[in-house]
Amino acid sequence: MAILSVVNVVWNLQLMANGVRIRVLSLYRRILRTGQSWEAENPEETEAEKLFIRSEAREVFRANKHLLDAEKILEHLTEGESRLEMALHYKTPYPRPVNMPPNTITKAWGSANLRYQHTSRPVYIKSLDNPS
Repeated sequence: MAILSVVNVVWNLQLMANGVRIRVLSLYRRILRTGQSWEAENPEETEAEKLFIRSEAREVFRANKHLLDAEKILEHLTEGESRLEMALHYKTPYPRPVNMPPNTITKAWGSANLRYQHTSRPVYIKSLDNPS
């Protein structure tokens, strides 16, 4: 019985890994396709924005290719999907600015406020804060 449960656990981990791998590759392909068919609001900037989309995707995906933790991978997937959807919605490939500047809460305000500031960062901006 114990051998079967170990085999089932390993099998489930492989299936999960394959599912995550499929999602990662699917997102990467969607981003590259978006980069090929991108039309900027200003036609003169179309090529520059296409280049930005492709180079940003390559850079971020290559920087995160070493990740093994499923939770971290899913966080990065969520961020990538969010950035893609926001780019399509707002018609700009560049990350949207965050209204709360970093390090505006001092330590005198307390560590709880510092934690709140750190956790309140939008999901689509986390790779810009920490590229790993």
